[in-house]
Amino acid sequence: MVWLLFISEFVCQVKAYENIALLKPAWQQYPYPGRPEFGADRAVDGNKSDLSAHGGQCAISANSKSTAEWRVDLGNVLSIHHIFIQYRTDNLAWGEMSQHASRFLGFSLYISNTTSREAGKQCFKDTNYTLTTIPNQINISCAEHGRYVIYHNNRTHPPYPAGYSTDGGYIELCEVEVYGCPTPGFYGDDCSLPCPQNCQEGHCDIENGTCLGCIPGYKGAECDQKCSGHTYGQECSRICGNCRNWEDCDYLNGSCPHGCNKGTMGINCDIACPHGVYGKNCEQKCSIHCGVPGKCDRVTGDCEKGCQVGWKGSTCDAKCNGGTFGKDCSNQCGFCLKKERCNYKDGSCLHGCDSGYHGLQCRHVCNNNTYGFNCSLTCGNCLYVYGEQCHHVTGQCPRGCDVGFQGKLCNEVNDESSSSRLQLSYELYSFVSLFCVSALINICLVFRVIRNKSKKSQHQKEITNVGTSRSFEISNSVYIANNSAYDGPEEDLTNFDYDVLN
Repeated sequence: MVWLLFISEFVCQVKAYENIALLKPAWQQYPYPGRPEFGADRAVDGNKSDLSAHGGQCAISANSKSTAEWRVDLGNVLSIHHIFIQYRTDNLAWGEMSQHASRFLGFSLYISNTTSREAGKQCFKDTNYTLTTIPNQINISCAEHGRYVIYHNNRTHPPYPAGYSTDGGYIELCEVEVYGCPTPGFYGDDCSLPCPQNCQEGHCDIENGTCLGCIPGYKGAECDQKCSGHTYGQECSRICGNCRNWEDCDYLNGSCPHGCNKGTMGINCDIACPHGVYGKNCEQKCSIHCGVPGKCDRVTGDCEKGCQVGWKGSTCDAKCNGGTFGKDCSNQCGFCLKKERCNYKDGSCLHGCDSGYHGLQCRHVCNNNTYGFNCSLTCGNCLYVYGEQCHHVTGQCPRGCDVGFQGKLCNEVNDESSSSRLQLSYELYSFVSLFCVSALINICLVFRVIRNKSKKSQHQKEITNVGTSRSFEISNSVYIANNSAYDGPEEDLTNFDYDVLN
């Protein structure tokens, strides 16, 4: 009863759609040798009254082949609703005792626009049927578009599921009917309704008319909505490039109506500026004065690693000016002649230095008692404090002139001052000479006094020593006279020289 309802449903559908495979060209992989009555076209001849090999109404392939493939060419890419298959039975009961049922198990159906099933879409693969459940006849729902309907079976990867034949893959198709619309671009029960105009290749669902894809630039079930949100192209799947001011690109081809943002180029503004160029449409060249010559930001042109010596700005396109030079123009020029600019790279002065300065960059003031242009003039007779000299530019003396000189540069002799100075010098020399002579005399006198005093002290010491010696002798003589038995004449004591003691 269930099978009757199933078949009845598809019979109704068959009435609504046309068999678009009838009498169309067919092909099979391994034709049965020497039996043209088993040819591939027998499966689309419209005959299925005799389901045996002898009836000449079935396409049958050669024996003992691991794969089996059959296809029908519909002649155009058409809208398919379902596929009907009648398998060989040899006009015997269908079921688990049927050899042909075991060969039918595991088949696949593909819809393709080419003869390659791999390039098409698989719309059915038997993985569940058994010998007791696989029907014959069978209807396969397959709402697709294609030119070729391909039947495939194989026995290439044993072990096989229970009930599967083991002697190879077979084609035993007594009838294959493909139901759909015979004319592209229509749908509905009688294929009278046109598909929406923006459906890809005019293909829509055969039942409800929804598009099976949109032409570039459109989206939605019926492809009636233009691409938006910076998208374009097939199924609105592509992102717009860098259109100027981030405008939407053309919804069909992605082109930018008003050009590109800086840093990109091309019709779709999706190509980044190559190295060495930047800006609008990549028309500007990176500066050769960049730290890495010719390498800069593709949008702004800002140089990588700054600028070379003598250049400035984010794009390094301006020479140092305003009295500056060197790396990043961070150094101040010296005192070049007539306020000329120094060399923008090394700071040298092309025509020499202003008055009062010297050196390659004219940054050093005149020294060594010189001044003026090229420090070629000698300072006058200035009155200096240690370390000073005349002004390096004007030659003027900071503290006036030395004695005997006058003038703006102290290089003029002052005669009156010179006489006064000479007189003063004579007086000073006389005073100094007199002072020196007096000092020398005083030193000599002091020395003589000290010497005499020293000699007198020495003489007094000698007298004292002599007196002491004499006293000792007298005392000793008295002692002897008094204590010895002396029988000689009495000594005249008055002969002692007492004057010595005075």
